[in-house]
Amino acid sequence: MKNAINYYYNLYPDNIYQNDKGYYFTVNQRRYFLTKYLDDPKNIQTIYDTHMYLLNQNFYVHPIILNTQNQILTFINNEPYILMNTIYYKNKITLNDVLFFTNKISNIKTTTNWGELWSNKSDYLEYQISQLGKSHPVITESFSYYIGLGETAIQMVNSIEKTNVNIFYSHKRINSDDTQYDLYNPLNIMVDYKVRDIAEYLKSKFFNGENITLDLANYFNNEKLSTYEYYLFLARLIYPTYYFDLYEEIITDRKDDKAIEKIISKADDFENIIKKIYQYYKTFLPINKIEWLE
Repeated sequence: MKNAINYYYNLYPDNIYQNDKGYYFTVNQRRYFLTKYLDDPKNIQTIYDTHMYLLNQNFYVHPIILNTQNQILTFINNEPYILMNTIYYKNKITLNDVLFFTNKISNIKTTTNWGELWSNKSDYLEYQISQLGKSHPVITESFSYYIGLGETAIQMVNSIEKTNVNIFYSHKRINSDDTQYDLYNPLNIMVDYKVRDIAEYLKSKFFNGENITLDLANYFNNEKLSTYEYYLFLARLIYPTYYFDLYEEIITDRKDDKAIEKIISKADDFENIIKKIYQYYKTFLPINKIEWLE
């Protein structure tokens, strides 16, 4: 790898270290990270342009370093890699870090329909488990409950009138165990409603064994949301991304069934949190009645 870095980037590090995300090294007191690019190559120019826009707006993301051929991607042993100059690295993210990031309004004009995306996802997962579920009893037994949660989230999103709200820079996935490297990684950035990241962060924090009651109180007390965004936030909390992500790793035999048992064991506790938010909403929002949350 050292020879490739020398050749493609004219960088000559003394030492190169590897972790589960790629290779990192330092040259002239600047930290670099070389990682595989796993997305569709057709998207790389958009990713690069978005990250340049953010940098030009003085909003930090890890700068992508072009190679000596002025290309974004570098193929090493026939695998696409991308090099970034990183400042933030090992510090674990906090709720305030996420809030700061998600307050940057996107310059990209787009629409997003969670109800449609989630409905298509449910159809795909139901077909998949019908084909592969027999060898995964823990998944088979729990699947209908989480599909049901997904249906509630879909109905909630589809039942409210869509209003014009800003789209913000967000993340494809965000986890409470993520570091600032992950938060500012341009390969993980997308555009969506501002409540996306907060809801995903809080779900992850809960299922990682942490109390989110204070975080929820601080969020509701300090963040100004439109009526539409309040509904989106609750729908996003209800939608079990945490289960479906792990489900797909298990159903394709990348993880053992037991990996999902911790999530299943916390289902009642998380349901109680959803019920409390729902009851809170009823004090100031014209929310449609949801029987299992009453």
